[in-house]
Amino acid sequence: MLADRDRQRLNEEIEMGHGTSKTRRSAPCWPAVLLAGIALVAVPAALQAQPPVAVSVDVSGDEVPRATLTATAVVEINDGSSVTGYQWSLVGDAPAELQGTRGQSVQVTLGPAFEFRFHLHDLLHEPPIEPEDLPPDIDFGEHEFHGGLTDRFQVVGLNHFVLEEAALVVLQVEVTTTSGTYHGEAEIHTALPWRPTSGIENVPINIPVVLHGKHQDSYDWSMTPPAGSSATLNGASSLFPVFTPDIAGIYEIQVTDEASGEPVTMTIYAGNWRGVIVGQDENGRPVADAICTACHSGGQIPDPFTPWKETGHAEIFTDNLNTSPYWGTRCFDCHTVGYDPAYANNGIDEASDYQAFLNSGLIGNPPGDDWTIMLQQFPMSAKKANVQCENCHGPNSSEPGLDTLAHGWIPTVEGEPRVSISSDVCARCHGEPLRHARFQQWQLSPHANYDLAISRGGSGSCGRCHSGNGFLEWLPVLTGEKEGDPTASIEVTYTSDEIHPQTCVTCHDPHAVGTTSGAENDAQMRIEGNTPPLLAGFQAFGVGRGAICMTCHNSRRGLKHDGNFDEVFGTSDADRAPHAGAQADIVMGENAYMVNTGIRGAHSLIEDSCTQCHMEETAPPDLLSYNQGGTNHTFRASPAVCANCHEGLTATGIQAAVEAMNEHLKGLIEDELFDLIVAQLDQGYTIDLDGERTITDAAAIEEIVLTEFHGRQGMAVVFANDT
Repeated sequence: MLADRDRQRLNEEIEMGHGTSKTRRSAPCWPAVLLAGIALVAVPAALQAQPPVAVSVDVSGDEVPRATLTATAVVEINDGSSVTGYQWSLVGDAPAELQGTRGQSVQVTLGPAFEFRFHLHDLLHEPPIEPEDLPPDIDFGEHEFHGGLTDRFQVVGLNHFVLEEAALVVLQVEVTTTSGTYHGEAEIHTALPWRPTSGIENVPINIPVVLHGKHQDSYDWSMTPPAGSSATLNGASSLFPVFTPDIAGIYEIQVTDEASGEPVTMTIYAGNWRGVIVGQDENGRPVADAICTACHSGGQIPDPFTPWKETGHAEIFTDNLNTSPYWGTRCFDCHTVGYDPAYANNGIDEASDYQAFLNSGLIGNPPGDDWTIMLQQFPMSAKKANVQCENCHGPNSSEPGLDTLAHGWIPTVEGEPRVSISSDVCARCHGEPLRHARFQQWQLSPHANYDLAISRGGSGSCGRCHSGNGFLEWLPVLTGEKEGDPTASIEVTYTSDEIHPQTCVTCHDPHAVGTTSGAENDAQMRIEGNTPPLLAGFQAFGVGRGAICMTCHNSRRGLKHDGNFDEVFGTSDADRAPHAGAQADIVMGENAYMVNTGIRGAHSLIEDSCTQCHMEETAPPDLLSYNQGGTNHTFRASPAVCANCHEGLTATGIQAAVEAMNEHLKGLIEDELFDLIVAQLDQGYTIDLDGERTITDAAAIEEIVLTEFHGRQGMAVVFANDT
C-alpha cells in the first residue's frame, strides 16, 4: 500500500482527467471506458415476487472525480408499514464521502483523481477477489499473494478488471420500517482517464502512461519529451507518477534508485496505430501487408505471420462479424487495433471508412460473409480488425514522416520496447471478467509467484524452471532445436528487475495459440504429447497437454531407483534428494525405491494427464469465469475432483492415507538412523555435527528427524534442551 508520505505528495500534484472502486463485479466484454454512466443496479432486500418492502436507489449527477451526486432511496411498501429511518453507507475503500446519511437522500462526493490513482495502486497489489469468494482449494494466508504489482521501476500494465474496480463506488442504504429492515444498493462507475495497457514501453499517443517505482524514501522522476511535445509528468515526487504522450516520439524517463544510488532510465516510444490486414487468402485467413512480410519472412527476421494467421486472434473479429447477432462495438476494444473513441491515435475508430462501416448494417446481422464485404467496401477499417501484432507489441508507426515504415526508428525488432513476457500483455484483454478472466485466475496460481521467481530465477540452474525468462532460454536446448547440454545451467542474460515467473507465454507460444477457447478448446502448448528427455532421467510419452507441466514438475536428479542403486551408492550423488514437485515421477512410476518402477500410473493414460484434473475437471473461481466456462488457470485441483471418476473418493482422503504411510516410513528410517548412532557410540566413537556439537551420549538426543538441506537428504538431531 502507499505510504502516507506518498499520499501527501500526490495531494499537492496537478490532477489529471476524469475519474473510477472496489466490489467484485463486471459486465462481460465491456471496456472500462464504456462503464461510466451504466445504469445503476438496485438490489431488493428480499428476492421474492412481492417483497414486503422493496428498496432501490436512484443516483443523479456527473460521475466524475470531485463531483457531488445525489442518491435517493426509492421505497415501495407492500405490507402497509411506514418508514421510520434511513442509514446510508459506502462499501469498500473507494475515495468518496457521504453527507446527510440519515435522510431519504444523501450527497455523495467523489474524491479527486489522484485519490482514485492511490486506490488503483492498492488494488494492483491485492488478490482480484476477496478471500471469502475463493473456492475451497485456494487458501491465501497472510502475505501469501505474490501475483500483484512487483516492486520495480516499470510501466504499469492495466486491465479492464482492475480499472473497473478502481472506478467503482458502491453505495448502500438501510431502510427501517415498522415491519423490519430492508436494503438497497447502487453502483457508481467513476469516469477515470486510464485505459487498459499492456505494460510495454511502446505506447500509443494520447493514452495516459502509468509508471511505478521501487518502494523507497523519495523520488525524483523527470521526463524529457520529444521536441514539440507539451506532455508533463504528474506526481514526479511519488511512487506512482503518470504522463500522457501527446505526439509521436521518444519520452525519456529518469529516476534515482536509492538502493544503488544510480539513475534508472526508461525509454518510452509513443506512436500511432497502423494495422496490417490487407486481404484474405483462399481459406479466408488474413493476408498481411507486404511492407511487414518483406522483412518478417523467416530468414534473419522471424515470420510470425504464418502461425498467427491460423490462430483465433486472427479471426475473432471476422467470426463474430459473420456469426454473432449480439456482438458489437463494445467488444472492439479487444477485437480490433486501437479502438478508443475518446482519444486520437489512428485506431480503427479513426479509419476514413469507419463511420460508413458502422452505418452499413453489417454488425449484428448474421449469417453471412460480412467480413469479405468489409474487406472490399471498408478496407481501412478492416486493416485494423482482429487481434494483430500491435495489440501485443504496441504501435508500429512511431515518428512523424516515417509512418510508411513498420516500426519507424525503433532501434531493434526484438528490443525491450516491443517485447515482454509479462502476463500483463495478455491481461490487456484476457483480464476482463467475467468472460475473459484468465489473467486473474493465473494471479491466484503458484505460477504467479514473483517472490520465488526473483529469489531463484537468477540462478542458471534454478532459473530454468523458476522463471519464465530462463525456461524460454532453456526450452530449445531441451527439445534439441538449439545445440547445448540440457542438464547444464543456462546463461542468465536478464536482471532481477526483468525476471518474470511462469507467465502465459511460458506455456503458450503467443503466435500459435489455437483457435477455440472455452471448455472445448484447442489451445496449443509449447510442448504436447511427449516430453523431451527430462532431468529426472526418463521421458514421458502420450501425456497430452500435461507434457508441458512434466517438463519442470519432476525430481530433476537423474534416474534413481532399485535398478540402478548400485551405480549411485557410494558416489557423491547418492544423497541427492528428489527436487520438490516430483509429480511426473509419481504419475509415470519412476525414481522410487522399494516399489516397482517403469509402470505408468493410470492417471498418465488420461488424455491430458495433469491438466485434466487441475484445469478441465476443476471449475475456475465463479467470479472469474462466465458461467464457470473455460479451463481453470489457477491450476489448483479441487479436492472433490477424484469423485468425478472414482465414486466416494476425495483427494483429501487419499492424501491422508498416503501421508500416514509416508510418516510411518519416515519414522522407520529415523529409528534406523538413531540405532546407527548408538552403534557408533557403543564402539567408542564420537559423532561431530559439522562442528556445531559433538555427540558422546545417545541419552542426550531427543529425536532424529529425516530432512533435506539444499537438495541433499539430511538428518536433523534434536537434543533434550530443544537445540
